[in-house]
Amino acid sequence: MIWVLSLEKSEESRLELISLKDLERINEAAQVFRIDLILIGGYAVRAYTNPRSWRFTKDMDFLTTSRDLGGLRGVFDVLGYSFERTEFGLKGGKKVNKDFIELHVSVDKVIDWSTGREYRLPEDIFAKADNVRVKASLEENKGLDVQVKVAPIEDVVIMKLMTERPRDRFDAIAVILDSFDYLDVLRFKENCNQDDLHRHMCNRLESVLADIRRGLVKELWREFTGREFIRQQQVDLRAKINKLVEALRVF
Repeated sequence: MIWVLSLEKSEESRLELISLKDLERINEAAQVFRIDLILIGGYAVRAYTNPRSWRFTKDMDFLTTSRDLGGLRGVFDVLGYSFERTEFGLKGGKKVNKDFIELHVSVDKVIDWSTGREYRLPEDIFAKADNVRVKASLEENKGLDVQVKVAPIEDVVIMKLMTERPRDRFDAIAVILDSFDYLDVLRFKENCNQDDLHRHMCNRLESVLADIRRGLVKELWREFTGREFIRQQQVDLRAKINKLVEALRVF
């Protein structure tokens, strides 16, 4: 990949380009030093959805293990990111002109503050993670992409459904719509059975079905994409959600 920072680019597009470049370098360093590190958050959603233009992000979210924290410090230092331990992970960032790229790393588990629930990393999460192309979202960066190790789609959907935030709800819907054929329903079910998430996931999925009937998913889709949620999308989403609900109901 050849990276060129054009002075003619807007500040937002330059920020995205720098973020993608750093994302690629972090991923390469993690592989060289055999650090378990996989991508989650907005970039992971972009990797599993198409079109990607509506999912702009500049911030990076990762998962790792406590044994790999020492190695990560060196990687982030080299790229100019601040590095701070928190109670449940790491956070950092890098100033780029007048803006800031944030860095968040969850360690051994993901905690959702909106519900108080946590998701402990499945034993196979790093082995199941694939290298996926993450494309730039802005038109000025069209054609740019990086290949990064992304959390398995089942885990991304669980983490997005786990929360009460509208943005995460939309992300889960978009990933299910666009990448359901790549989702291992059995693995999704098995991972939902840990940490008492089974009932919570059923409730969250059933609430999406209710929102489809009430027209709330159409409003959510319009809010985050600026597009209409057409009837075929509603039919497809309902069928895919029902498959997940049916799987969770079978013990």
